[in-house]
Amino acid sequence: MARISAKSAGLLVDEFDFSGVSNSMDLSFTEAPVDVTAFADTDMTYIQGKPNFSFDVSGLWSTASPNYDGEMFTDLTATNRRVGIYPGGLSDGVFGYEGATNISASPRVSTVGDVIACNVTWQGASAPFRSTILRYATDSSSANGTQYTLGTIANTNTIIGVLRLLEIGGSGNNTLDVKIQSDTSGFSSATDQLTFTQLNQGSGATFETKTATGPAGSDNIWRVVVTIGGAGSRSFKLIVGFGYFVT
Repeated sequence: MARISAKSAGLLVDEFDFSGVSNSMDLSFTEAPVDVTAFADTDMTYIQGKPNFSFDVSGLWSTASPNYDGEMFTDLTATNRRVGIYPGGLSDGVFGYEGATNISASPRVSTVGDVIACNVTWQGASAPFRSTILRYATDSSSANGTQYTLGTIANTNTIIGVLRLLEIGGSGNNTLDVKIQSDTSGFSSATDQLTFTQLNQGSGATFETKTATGPAGSDNIWRVVVTIGGAGSRSFKLIVGFGYFVT
């Protein structure tokens, strides 16, 4: 189990940034043994159980922006919410953990005269992955993100990217295209690995997860490419996490 101080940590739930309302975070991995003892066996017999994980976040009850309590109430009936925790905060190059989850508990804990706590447990719905933030920025023009050396990823593995559009500002009919590229050096012959769905002013705050087979070859550097088209002065505040599953 990893305990993370939330003083400057990043907490993301789908397209919502709840970093300012969390006090502590626990990431727990479990792999309980399963009893398969047959009738009349002499000894107890166990096999390795299915691995699981959970995010436990201690936070503060709030109905004002960012409306932590309201969104947690919504989560009670939602499934596969994408939760990300980043111990080093939200900035380029920081690593953390991402996973699809279902909320399993949302207790309010307080005594008279105290602030009201809203502690939430998200139970893993699929395997988590170690994520690196490739871009965290407010973009109003096309840009190539910083390149990061993350190593080669075998084509037997699965790469995964999470794009969160947190806010849209300005006016106009601009569009936003985001993709993740890889290369061996300098991005002189970049390869598009993950391409997200085009977004615009009608999209609002949203998120999307994309997966693909790991690239064959020696590509070991990765970056985000942002393309803004159309007429207007829109700005897009986004965050892109990237990692892979060993399969």
